[in-house]
Amino acid sequence: MSKENNNDDILQEDLEFTAKYIRENSYNGKFIKYDDFFKEPISLKKEDKEKFFEKLLGNEEFSDIKELKGKENRYFYSAKEMNENYAKLIYRIEEKDILNMVADRIRTDSKRYPKTTNSYVFLNEPYNLKKDELAEIYKQLSNMDEYKDIMQSRASNGVICMFSDKFLSQTYADALTELQEVTRVESQ
Repeated sequence: MSKENNNDDILQEDLEFTAKYIRENSYNGKFIKYDDFFKEPISLKKEDKEKFFEKLLGNEEFSDIKELKGKENRYFYSAKEMNENYAKLIYRIEEKDILNMVADRIRTDSKRYPKTTNSYVFLNEPYNLKKDELAEIYKQLSNMDEYKDIMQSRASNGVICMFSDKFLSQTYADALTELQEVTRVESQ
């Protein structure tokens, strides 16, 4: 970034550089955190921060730049390069909001596709949970009122999938689980 700003004005080239940097990182599945603005390569001066963020987030040219405010950090991404659902997922991982992250994935799968969610999906990227962590998360979900809709479905081969009974009945979920975990696997 330019080190000298005329009359404390934020230069357009600084905004363009920052937006490009955010877009590149978003393309690679990463946020730019608030503290990153004050380090290389952006190097924003602390005294310029209010005006800078006002111009960055209030300018139509940079309307794809979005901000998510966490408990202790602010996260920036480009909606052109990272879709909102993935941004929320990465945000929940960053914020260690694991219960909501798991419940959201299960509810989204149940509502949007509709399908049940294989428990092993949470053991892989980008979740990277351990089996014992996942078992504890499911235990916590089942004991909390706000997650009472999260249910289990078991295929005939023993595979356990999760679903939301807000969007799928137990019978339908069981049929979907059997289809995706047994029938499709056997036909491949």
